[in-house]
Amino acid sequence: MDPNTYVKKWYGSNEPTLADKLRGIFKGGGKEPLARRAIMAHYRLRSALGRVKSYIDKLGERDKELFEKAVEALMRRDEPHAKIYVNEVAEIRKVARQLLVVEYVLEQASIRLETFVILGNAFSDIVPVVGVIKEASGLLKGIAPDVWIDLDMAVNELNMVMAASGIDLMGPEGGITMSEEARKIFEEAKIVAEQRMKERFPELPTLLTTNKENVDTATQAP
Repeated sequence: MDPNTYVKKWYGSNEPTLADKLRGIFKGGGKEPLARRAIMAHYRLRSALGRVKSYIDKLGERDKELFEKAVEALMRRDEPHAKIYVNEVAEIRKVARQLLVVEYVLEQASIRLETFVILGNAFSDIVPVVGVIKEASGLLKGIAPDVWIDLDMAVNELNMVMAASGIDLMGPEGGITMSEEARKIFEEAKIVAEQRMKERFPELPTLLTTNKENVDTATQAP
């Protein structure tokens, strides 16, 4: 693509000053510049990340509450109720682990997308971002639909940016393909999620070994 043509598409005008960039990106009317779409995608991504962190905090609070109840029941030798609390903890930690994976993925995607917005032409930074956001939104669809909607809209915005720049991210079956770099980000996310799980969620009482094994199994990656 001719550089001048790309600049016009990116900012919606000829090469602007810094003040022109800010005004041109957000002023109404005319064909929407690519920069505005990229910025809106980044805004939606940051909004989604904030809500994911909030969900994790709330799950952590609930986990702590049930953990304490399990310990109290165990001290009363009330094993039936202790097991009920532990099973609930298992479900909470299963969801929390998925959210921790998504949290790391969105953190990485946000950094890359911010770089893309600033530079305007670093397409190598944006290609894996679209794939990981799409994958992350799939994990959230059943547990946080409000966040999924934001991420899905962010993907649509980025699809338009990439299409306008001549990059096709669609696979042979019509879905967005995951690049090798995007897959590596997800593998890193799983490792980081395990570390964050250990930091945020304490081990269950050893006297409930059977139930602890159920918790560990339930919180493994799908």
